[in-house]
Amino acid sequence: MKIKEIKIQAEEILGGQYNALEIDLWLAHVLRQNRQWVFMNSDAEISEELHREFVHGVELLKTGKPLAQMTEVKEFYGLEFKVDEHVLIPRPETELIVDMAKEFIQKNTSLIRPRVLDVGTGSGCIILALASVIPDMVGVGVDMSEEALVVAQGNAVRLGLDGRVDLKRGDLLAGIDESFDVLLANLPYIGTKRFNYVDKNVSDFEPDMALFAGDDGLDLYRKMFKQLSEFSWRPRIMIGEFGFGQEEEMCKLLEQSFASHYEIIDDLAGIPRVFVVNFN
Repeated sequence: MKIKEIKIQAEEILGGQYNALEIDLWLAHVLRQNRQWVFMNSDAEISEELHREFVHGVELLKTGKPLAQMTEVKEFYGLEFKVDEHVLIPRPETELIVDMAKEFIQKNTSLIRPRVLDVGTGSGCIILALASVIPDMVGVGVDMSEEALVVAQGNAVRLGLDGRVDLKRGDLLAGIDESFDVLLANLPYIGTKRFNYVDKNVSDFEPDMALFAGDDGLDLYRKMFKQLSEFSWRPRIMIGEFGFGQEEEMCKLLEQSFASHYEIIDDLAGIPRVFVVNFN
């Protein structure tokens, strides 16, 4: 069959779920080509074997399976990260954490070889993306999941950053016995009772450990803030992500936990998304 014919077939299979971009990306993955090649070669014939692989993937997309898990690749901050069922798929809005950390480090020229800690590192996308734009930075990524750390380590090696970013297993800040200039966190923040704004395809296919954190989704942040309060050191800045509708609860938690100044930053959609705590 020709490429243009199997794309029509995909549209028939998916119906109202049809997403032209996802289909082009999946087809490019199956053909081991890029999306531009697929677009420019709509009359190209593909083998029956590749046709079967393509249709099988389309049927998986219909069940809600994320494309990134099928291709095992997701772009984040201009870099390609390997992902699988053990890690949260990086979201574009999380790039805001990297932007804020980058801006802080670049403005604070007194920071020589800034030390950055990424709590709940998952695929390593945040700490590795930041390391890619801050050449003199030294980073540590922490996660409870051994499987996630394997993915993150693979990403570090592929990006040539394994010598500058250390990956450790740990329960948030437990076991951290060194100080850091910057603390970053994108912890699970979906509530099991409140603030349960999650698509079914996310809850069905992405790891619960990376999604849920108590009734209101903020249990892990409560725990991390308590751990930090017991340390003799403070980072210069702490930056973290939270979910839709949680701004009021997060502000209360920040006020209870820290006397330091904090601010809330909106994402590109105008949704309150990131908290920034300055300890200077």
